[in-house]
Amino acid sequence: MGEITNPVASKMEGPSFDHEVTLPERPDRTSERRAESIFAAFDSADSANHAEWGFHWLRYCAVVAASVAVLLFAVAGINAFIDPFGIYRLWDIEGVNSYKPAIYHRVRLFKAYEVGRVQPQTIILGSSRSHLGFRCSHEALAHLDGPCYNLAFDGATTREMFEYLQHAHAIHPLKHVVLGLDAYHLIDATSFTRPDFDPLVLLQPHEFRAVRFVTGDLRLLTSFDTLRASIDTMEKQKEAQQNWFSPDGQRIGKIFFRQVEKNFLEFGPRAYFDEIDRLEVAFQTEGMAPRPGSQPAAAVVDPTQSNFAYIKRIVDFCVANKIDLRILITPAHAHQYEIARAVGASSSIENGKRRLVRLLSDVAGAHPEQPALSVWDFSGYSSITTEPLPPLGSRDEMRFYWDSSHFKEVVGDYVLDRLFSVFAAGQVVPQDFGVQLTLRSIEPALARERAEQEAYRVSHSEDVAHLRNLVNRAIGECSPAVFVRL
Repeated sequence: MGEITNPVASKMEGPSFDHEVTLPERPDRTSERRAESIFAAFDSADSANHAEWGFHWLRYCAVVAASVAVLLFAVAGINAFIDPFGIYRLWDIEGVNSYKPAIYHRVRLFKAYEVGRVQPQTIILGSSRSHLGFRCSHEALAHLDGPCYNLAFDGATTREMFEYLQHAHAIHPLKHVVLGLDAYHLIDATSFTRPDFDPLVLLQPHEFRAVRFVTGDLRLLTSFDTLRASIDTMEKQKEAQQNWFSPDGQRIGKIFFRQVEKNFLEFGPRAYFDEIDRLEVAFQTEGMAPRPGSQPAAAVVDPTQSNFAYIKRIVDFCVANKIDLRILITPAHAHQYEIARAVGASSSIENGKRRLVRLLSDVAGAHPEQPALSVWDFSGYSSITTEPLPPLGSRDEMRFYWDSSHFKEVVGDYVLDRLFSVFAAGQVVPQDFGVQLTLRSIEPALARERAEQEAYRVSHSEDVAHLRNLVNRAIGECSPAVFVRL
């Protein structure tokens, strides 16, 4: 019989070992490990390079920072020593830094720091007219409490006056303020700041002085502009001129005009007066000529930034801080008002006076517990403002005026006499000089001024015709633009 095969048993049989079994080879990782070691070496070297590069970079930055610090420290040291703007007054050495010509071109900056030195309780605010005309040694101001300082400067706008008022009060509480307004301050125009106005050197109410030290002192000390001024100061020591700034801030007219102002010296007082007339005409007529077939564009005035808005801020500030405020309208020569009339500004000036009187009346009604405020107007036609001019070619000075815009100190004394009711021995204020404006007196005063202007135009017809010709010629030649009186 054949062999019987158990199918179950055959299925249970394990694998046959009759043939050679080949196992899969294990991968060779030698090359991989070699590559990893190479990359690791590169990574280690790269990390070392980065660390070294970072170290060199930090050292480079430290060297640069140290160099800059040393440079700034050196600049600050030179500027503090030379002190070209008269800020610190640590030492004045003859032939080195005693003469400081830069202060005459940076009056706003100089006075911002002088206020800190003087710490006045009485200040005078205004433009170059007040800067020249009012002295703190006047009897009315000399007897007030504390020091007095003339804080007026050329071309001052009402906005700048307000900023300097706050600055002075932040340094030392004020008790008295004399505010000199020119006719152009009363015109409805935007009040802005001049290029040399620097708000960072001015203190604001409740501001920490350390802030001003950083934004003002430190910035100026490390400034290369200040360094240039320091170098210029050293170079010009041999050209020193007599100082025309008095310690109380007034510009001393008899020094400035008789020793410094070249045109006044070279051409004489009458020619200088005529030149200022021409400059005033050019200034007031700037941009008044329209393009052919068009009308001049009207200037858009933001009521919160207008001349009057800042006058109101000055009044409100003084009332809130119980500061005695005396307001006046300055007495320019009649030529200035004839130019204003020729350009059509008379009605704007009149309206400005009315608005100012209403403001002071409203303030008095709102604060009955405080003395009523008033304004004295010296800008009318009077024996002072209509002073005759010397003959053409004459080198004689006028009694009351340096030019058609700037009155002399004797006129400033008359103004302060009126303002403070002072009767100085041997000095009588002309009766027709100055009128106090109130709600009751404003209209009669304006009517009288118009009548006096007409009388002046008749008695000085040649002068008036000459000024009108200057205006007409300037309007015909000026470039078209928007007219804004500063």
